[in-house]
Amino acid sequence: MKTLVPILLALGIGFASAYVIVSKQKSQPAPAPAAAPAATPSAAAPAPRVVVKSVVTPSAGEAPQDILNDLLGIRMGLTAGERNTALRTVVYKLESLAQCGRDGVPAIRQFMGRSVDVNYSQETQNPNDNQGNGNGGNGPGNQFGNGNGGGFRGGARRARNLQNLQTDWIVPPSLRLGLVSTLKEIGGADAEKALSEMLSNTARGVEVAYLTVVLEEMAPGRYRDEAVKAAKELLTNPVAVDSPDRLDELSKSYLYGVLLFYKDASFAATAQQMLVGKDGRLDPDALDYLSTVLGDQAVATLYAAYSNSALTNQFDKMRLGRDILSHVGQSSQADQLLASIVSNPDANRERIFALAALAGGFGNDVPTDPQVIAARIRVLNSLLGQYSNDPTLARVIPQVINALQNGKPVDRGDLFGGGQGGGGRRGGGGGGQ
Repeated sequence: MKTLVPILLALGIGFASAYVIVSKQKSQPAPAPAAAPAATPSAAAPAPRVVVKSVVTPSAGEAPQDILNDLLGIRMGLTAGERNTALRTVVYKLESLAQCGRDGVPAIRQFMGRSVDVNYSQETQNPNDNQGNGNGGNGPGNQFGNGNGGGFRGGARRARNLQNLQTDWIVPPSLRLGLVSTLKEIGGADAEKALSEMLSNTARGVEVAYLTVVLEEMAPGRYRDEAVKAAKELLTNPVAVDSPDRLDELSKSYLYGVLLFYKDASFAATAQQMLVGKDGRLDPDALDYLSTVLGDQAVATLYAAYSNSALTNQFDKMRLGRDILSHVGQSSQADQLLASIVSNPDANRERIFALAALAGGFGNDVPTDPQVIAARIRVLNSLLGQYSNDPTLARVIPQVINALQNGKPVDRGDLFGGGQGGGGRRGGGGGGQ
């Protein structure tokens, strides 16, 4: 009994303490509910996209001339990593110079008067000597059929088409062209004046072309005469360089591109004299220029070049012949050339090619003008009447007429099929007998 009394007393005190504690907790404000557990990734709502625009600012304390000096000192490096690092630096420095605004124009104008440049083109870059002569001129001629491959000729065509010339690039082809873009970005009268001075003074065809496009964008029509004058002067008196790069090799194409850009025919008489060079080769840039600006009126000039004994390369002769034949039905001289080709029974392939070209065969344009189509059909019917006993012509001419009527190129397989000897000289040799 004595033991039970202390135990009961201790239990009573414990219950009393617990009651006091619970009462105090109830009197306290309720704690904030615990945060809900994070949702699983599959159930989480997509986070909104945040677009941050980065703005390149000029290097602190760098003057425009210091930036230009840095650009001149950048080396492209030997490895891809070194080159990429250098090009990123070039882009940053050019943008830094543009951010200088009008304050950067005097330094750029002074630099443009120097005969230095840096080439950023990978295929022509010499890592050991990246400062080239800024007075690049007319490099090796772009001759048709000289074995250089289609890429070079394709590049020449693109150079002549200034409508597709891009002046807003991430990495420019060269430092000087990059500065042209920088002046365009700066804008204003000072930058425009600097560009016009460069147009008047540069001896590089590629620079004349890019300056023409940039100035036309900034001030449409204002510098047309200056651009045409610069192009004609350099075409007449090209400036030679010791080591022309890729851009200089296309100089002539760029210059003719300026004349074509403005549809200027004032150089036609001079281009006619330059059509066949002293080396007996055809100048494809002059040919494209004359064919474009003169149209049907160019046939007499092209026919004279075709008949010129100084023209020694057969590929060049074929190129001229193709352009002349594109005027069959509109030019008596073109009709005459077709008749002379068709009259040779020992050249069946040449006859077939010439006839098929009238309907868009072998890469030629398919005629769409109803008058042109009708005129060509009349010429072909006349030839068919003359050579009705020639098995090759009796088979091919109706196919070409049918193709003209249907508006589709002649099928190559049909032209040389049928065992008529169309593909070989021997089979065609007896065709005209």
